[in-house]
Amino acid sequence: MIPSGQKDFQDACSTMQVPRTGVFFTSIGSQEIMLARNAAGDIVAFSGFCTHSMGKLEGGPVEGDEITCPHHGARFNFRTGQAKTACPNLPKYEVKIEGRRVLVRPAR
Repeated sequence: MIPSGQKDFQDACSTMQVPRTGVFFTSIGSQEIMLARNAAGDIVAFSGFCTHSMGKLEGGPVEGDEITCPHHGARFNFRTGQAKTACPNLPKYEVKIEGRRVLVRPAR
């Protein structure tokens, strides 16, 4: 159960589902969420849609700290959301950890 002060947050997954390297995709309503761990090991969440083509990033190749859009090749650092090509950075979502659950505040 999500504490009442955090009712805007939605349960995304277990902390165990987010790998130490690589990404984990899930959805909250109609929003695709990409979860990863930053350099400090904390879980971060970004939009799972490419900011250029709005195609899903899920299924794109992951190499090092980057994911490549499978639709047109844009690259993003999945730990920071920073675009590595001429695209806007990925929108970031606020994350809270409650026990072993990852809670994400979706975009409004």
